[in-house]
Amino acid sequence: MRWQIAQFIFCDQHQTISNGQNTQQIEPLVVELLSYFCRNKDQIISREQLIEHVWQGRIVSDSAVNRVITKLRKLFNDDAKKPKFIATFSKKGYKFIAVVSVIEETATVTNASLSAEQRTAVFTKILKNKIFLLFMLLLIIVLITQLTSHYSTPDRAITTKAKALTRGAGSEYQPQISPDGTRMVYTELSAGKMHLLLKSFADERVVEIEHSGNVRTWVGPGSWSYDGKLLAYLVTTEQSCQYFIRAVDGMALGEEKLIHNCPVGSAGKIAFTHNNNRLVYTESTGRNSPYSLFEINIITNKKRRLPQPELVLNGNIQFDMHPKKDKLLISSPDKQQWEGFYSLDLSSDKLSFLFKQDAYTCCGIWSHQGEQIILMGEHPAYQLISYDQQGGDRHVIYSGSQQLENPERHSNGKDYLFVAGFVDKNIHLYNLTEQTTSLIADSSVDDRLPSFAHHNNQVAYISVTSGSEEIWLTDIYGKQRSKLTSFNDERHYLDLKWSYDGKLILALTLNEIHLIDSDTGNFERLKIPQAEIRKVSFKDNNTLAYSTQLNNQWRVNYYHLDSHQVSQEEPRWKFVQYAKNDEDIIWIDQKHQLYSGPKKLAVDKAIIFSQAAQRSRQFIIKKLANQWFWTQYQSNNYQLITKTNAAAAKKSSVIIDNMHFDVSQHGILFTKVNSNNADIFSSQSEH
Repeated sequence: MRWQIAQFIFCDQHQTISNGQNTQQIEPLVVELLSYFCRNKDQIISREQLIEHVWQGRIVSDSAVNRVITKLRKLFNDDAKKPKFIATFSKKGYKFIAVVSVIEETATVTNASLSAEQRTAVFTKILKNKIFLLFMLLLIIVLITQLTSHYSTPDRAITTKAKALTRGAGSEYQPQISPDGTRMVYTELSAGKMHLLLKSFADERVVEIEHSGNVRTWVGPGSWSYDGKLLAYLVTTEQSCQYFIRAVDGMALGEEKLIHNCPVGSAGKIAFTHNNNRLVYTESTGRNSPYSLFEINIITNKKRRLPQPELVLNGNIQFDMHPKKDKLLISSPDKQQWEGFYSLDLSSDKLSFLFKQDAYTCCGIWSHQGEQIILMGEHPAYQLISYDQQGGDRHVIYSGSQQLENPERHSNGKDYLFVAGFVDKNIHLYNLTEQTTSLIADSSVDDRLPSFAHHNNQVAYISVTSGSEEIWLTDIYGKQRSKLTSFNDERHYLDLKWSYDGKLILALTLNEIHLIDSDTGNFERLKIPQAEIRKVSFKDNNTLAYSTQLNNQWRVNYYHLDSHQVSQEEPRWKFVQYAKNDEDIIWIDQKHQLYSGPKKLAVDKAIIFSQAAQRSRQFIIKKLANQWFWTQYQSNNYQLITKTNAAAAKKSSVIIDNMHFDVSQHGILFTKVNSNNADIFSSQSEH
């Protein structure tokens, strides 16, 4: 059915919404919610009614309902404080207040000229058809009832129990259990590199799968063949990238056999098909390049690039082999930064789009029977979710108390593996004059993206203390911490910036820019298309600068808050970072040359290597008067480097855990991990 909703046209059959210019695909659960609202417009609908009719009575949390409501509001760019589509009634529910009408499909039949005999014949035929349809409907109902009674209980059961399979001192990832269930291969990140380990469940013995004596060699991830006799895995150094296979007998490893040299700077993963001689792997053309999918036949040594979605961001690095067929599930982002899911039949090379989600999620896998898709829940994820292959029939299969990621199938045919744990990141302030460090945000969870205010000594940052990502405020002494926002949804921010007058905070998501009122915590989305966005900053209190791609070239855009219009900088410039002091403005041109100040003066390359500024969504180069600051990865850590001029030596100020930092006259704000606990778990099904 199609509906006219204000200026929008909504089609529930095709799961689309159009404003006359653009047509957008909608997630299945949002389609169900919008359809229900359209059928019950101008009625106050309680959460219980929504759960009964939209979620089909499944057990869902309030935050899950909030997330879908938020996504629907986002489609209409609706303000919860001043709604034009969805009104909230405290302790009562929601009302769909937009003007809604059904778009009648035209199908006319002219029968005025039919004779009496013809009308009788037509009526008899219709009657027979109705009887037949009624019979078929009853038959379908009986079959559905039988199937539901037979399958619904185990399939819909929510598992809450989990068992730890590792408790190592490092952080463990990428588990693969052998087909006979006796062993597990997994990676451990410790001592600044990745190790590939083989564990026996019988006696807890662990063997490291080593390669060469190079202390900088990273090994993993690994993958079992379907008969459990072979392991395939990745080995990388700063000068090499290689895939190997090895025979495995119990805990004994055979000789390593090189099967492929990938480009230096690439990494990736590898998996056996259901034929031990054919494997699928990923590789990139080098560092910071997107990944593509390939297949190799190790008997003929023939390699081929597989049909796959367009390469966006990291490309097609995430895939899963079907448990019963030579068919891949590919997780791949699109240009809107939605996560798309595709199936690729390796026998026919047929690539099929399944569905996509506007969510911060990753790494879909096939269910044990290969009929459903399993994903981690929306950020921050505490659940594993099952979907059908159209993205519908959403239901929780596991729910726990620890944040989880990257599900994998257990070889027992019913449980799922995942990585879970807690990351405790704290925010520090480094005093440039005294060369001392103080703590300004130290919750027991993830605190990050600190940003100095320009008008006072406030600091904004992101914390998940309340269970979802929210913006918090404190001062440079860490004495006055308070939560500014109450989003209570799945959003994930990548950068924060204050306006110069302190009234607004700019927040960057995967594909949007949000403006948050620093007094009320209310937010609005900029009216720009969803896309990958990099390097945001305030040009002035009424103008934002950001970069997007146009014809495969990064271009600087300006968003004018008073008119909601967008203009562009000269094509020469790909990135700009504005600052309160005009002399601290940083420009990067299409030739990767660095410039500074309002006159765009070229910067001596001896001061800084400008390529480093282009690898992230944020600017990782900053200028304060005559000092330059940037992050540089070395010795297994990010080091914050300072330099005053071409002749001066580089100076390492502090060691940090990521590329993000902020600088002002107060010092340097940065994030550092206090503790990181990541172990491998298995769900514990009761059936």
